[in-house]
Amino acid sequence: MCRRFSSTLPVLEWLPQYDRSWLRLDVVAGITVAAAVIPEGLAYASLANLPPETGLYAGLMAAIAYLFLGTSRQVMVGPTSALAILLASGVGAVAGGDSASYASLVIVTTILVGIFAVIAGAFRLGFLVHFISGSVLTGFSAGAALYIMSTQINKLFGVESSASDAFFWETFVGRIWYTGTHLAETNPETLAVGVAGIVLLVLGERYLPHAPNALLVVVLSIVLLSVTNLQARGVAIVGSIPSGLPSLTVPTVPSISTLGSLIPVAAALFLLSYVEGISAVETFARRHDYRTDANQELLADGGANLAAGFGGGFVVGGSMSRSALNDAVGAKTQLTNAVVALVLVVVLLFLTGTFTNLPETILAAIVIVAVTGLLDTSAIRQLYHMSKSEFAIAMASLLGVLTVGMLWGVFVGVVLSLLVAISRVSRPSTHELGQIAGSDHFAALDVYPAATTIPDVFVYRVEAELFYANVDTVQTDLLERLATRDSDVELVVFDLTSSSTVDFGAAQMLEKLEEELDSRGIDLRFAGAESEVVQMFETMGLAANVGGVKPEEPIDDVIDCWRAERSSS
Repeated sequence: MCRRFSSTLPVLEWLPQYDRSWLRLDVVAGITVAAAVIPEGLAYASLANLPPETGLYAGLMAAIAYLFLGTSRQVMVGPTSALAILLASGVGAVAGGDSASYASLVIVTTILVGIFAVIAGAFRLGFLVHFISGSVLTGFSAGAALYIMSTQINKLFGVESSASDAFFWETFVGRIWYTGTHLAETNPETLAVGVAGIVLLVLGERYLPHAPNALLVVVLSIVLLSVTNLQARGVAIVGSIPSGLPSLTVPTVPSISTLGSLIPVAAALFLLSYVEGISAVETFARRHDYRTDANQELLADGGANLAAGFGGGFVVGGSMSRSALNDAVGAKTQLTNAVVALVLVVVLLFLTGTFTNLPETILAAIVIVAVTGLLDTSAIRQLYHMSKSEFAIAMASLLGVLTVGMLWGVFVGVVLSLLVAISRVSRPSTHELGQIAGSDHFAALDVYPAATTIPDVFVYRVEAELFYANVDTVQTDLLERLATRDSDVELVVFDLTSSSTVDFGAAQMLEKLEEELDSRGIDLRFAGAESEVVQMFETMGLAANVGGVKPEEPIDDVIDCWRAERSSS
């Protein structure tokens, strides 16, 4: 029972083994990260079209949940720019402009994301994230960065956003076009404050990477608005933020049709949330050489989103930038989440009034600078030089986000990833094998050219499992390779050493292959088959047709047995 609880609550495993010498580092890291969480939480709440305090609620509840459920020592979970804008676009379309309905639907959607993650964790589906290719993520992240920037341009310039809800104005091109055609309406003071914020943030990242730069810029801008008349000159501010801790929020259950419209939005948010989080988890686990659990991370993601939803926040996920900051200042364990939560509690109880005069253009500046980290131009250039096909996939994912928006951009990325995976498994690597001189070992001729073929024997291997999706490709490849042999082949040895499983569809293909080869006067034999494969061949009668199949029989033994059969007949 204790083991079951400790596996579900990793805190029960690491906390009893906590080294007190780590406490100072974890506390310093927690305070530093909290200094980033506060301004980013306010900014991402604005990005999600929600009241600013909801960003703090989300950060608080996510930190508490991850403290108990997470397996990464460095990853910080909370609001992120991509999740915020995807939430705004997806739920906004369902709400149809009703602000009261929108707030309630955001909570429902966040809870749905948590439920999806918990179900996926219960069914141990953490492996599925590996089917989303790196090239797709590179393109999607770049597209997301550009799309998110486009949503902040009007706030940076002080231009009123488009009143039209037409689809075009919600796209990247539409937003840029609208702002570009309304530049005459720019508020100079708003633009000056925003640009100054961007400059300070960029300089801070370059020269003081471990400092709470976003918080410093926020404080400076608040002081500036407090001692000048910039607000009277049109610089918009956040306004009053209610103090107090989040209370339990139980949303009204929407109609079946509305719930059905929210499900694909929640599914896309779940995928993005988990991909963001597990990418950071695996990055820091490799860097510090410790093990994490992808399925437990699903439960942690689910717990964080359920907590954020019922706590009046919005969708959360692992933040690479805040996790990198956490790591850079020396965090040792998940205890940093407790420190972050404590700082946010103090802010919510006593310091919310401090942010009343925070300019909205500074929040836009924080978002713009934060998402530049998603735009990995070096990775895009590397893809272009290393693989044109992977580059094309990345660009398709990028354009998907820019043309159809973040919501459908996620699904474009998933579909592209699945197509890439299907393409690769349906066209596995195959080899003709040759014998290494002076030994009984066989090696791929294209890898080991010194190996030699046996004149009347053709040895073939597939470097993958054999199943229905690749059998046609394998059969065609084998017969084409066989046709190129100069000598008359009398035996084909199919080496199954790298094919530990063979499904029924593949077994049927091998049965047809045996018939095809037999019609040409060529025998078929199998080497290196696993016991389960041998059993399947025996059950369907294929083993009897090829003179029997022995588990894990070496290639040279198969050839010797065949020659013995030929000489005795």
